[in-house]
Amino acid sequence: MDILSNPYLNIFFNALISGGAFLFFVLALGTIAFKYPRASAPYLTLLCFVMGITQLYAWLNLNTIFFSPAWANYIFVGANFFIGPGVYYFYKSTADENFSSTHKTYLAFIPGVVVLIAIPLVSLILPQAVPKDPRQFFLTGTPSFVDVTFSIAMVHNALYYIRLFFVTRPLLKQNPQIQKNGGFTAFLLFFGIITCINLYGLVAYFTRDIRHFYADACIITLLIVSILIFALRYPQYFLKIKPE
Repeated sequence: MDILSNPYLNIFFNALISGGAFLFFVLALGTIAFKYPRASAPYLTLLCFVMGITQLYAWLNLNTIFFSPAWANYIFVGANFFIGPGVYYFYKSTADENFSSTHKTYLAFIPGVVVLIAIPLVSLILPQAVPKDPRQFFLTGTPSFVDVTFSIAMVHNALYYIRLFFVTRPLLKQNPQIQKNGGFTAFLLFFGIITCINLYGLVAYFTRDIRHFYADACIITLLIVSILIFALRYPQYFLKIKPE
């Protein structure tokens, strides 16, 4: 279905998705400018940039703005592979005050780098595998190499969320400061929401309705705005565990 056939829905999606992209890029720059002295800061910056890229491409697709060469329309696919490990290590470094990045940590982001390189190469070798219109599957029902790769990215992220729950939950539960300021409850709530958002992205493929992708992008925007408002209203939920 062409999303532009409904002008009211188009306006609604445009407003939220473009606003979300702008907000994420501003937050990313803010995390760099304020130089927050926590081990989790680099992962937060990474997540903000990646989510900004995802929202930006959702807006470009919504407005049928495509680039040449074709692979330039799919940078968001490789970027999405950074979300799962980014969320995992952001929460792990927040919950574990003894956490430090190692070579094993960096290896978790290799799949994203590989995909970022692979899609341009595939586009050069097999141009038909990388369609110019990222909406091809939803318009024709024929999945491309990129559609399969993006689906793998969402499953890849879901596996990290499951791993995150089992690894981080005991650390948070044992930390008295987290228990005192309600951070454990906030973690469980955010964990549940972000898992549902990730799984909802797969609904677009199962139903072949691209509106679900745009709705997912809108939900992400609303989520980050809600978290910011909540953080300003109840700062005790976001206190540092231990100054570094």
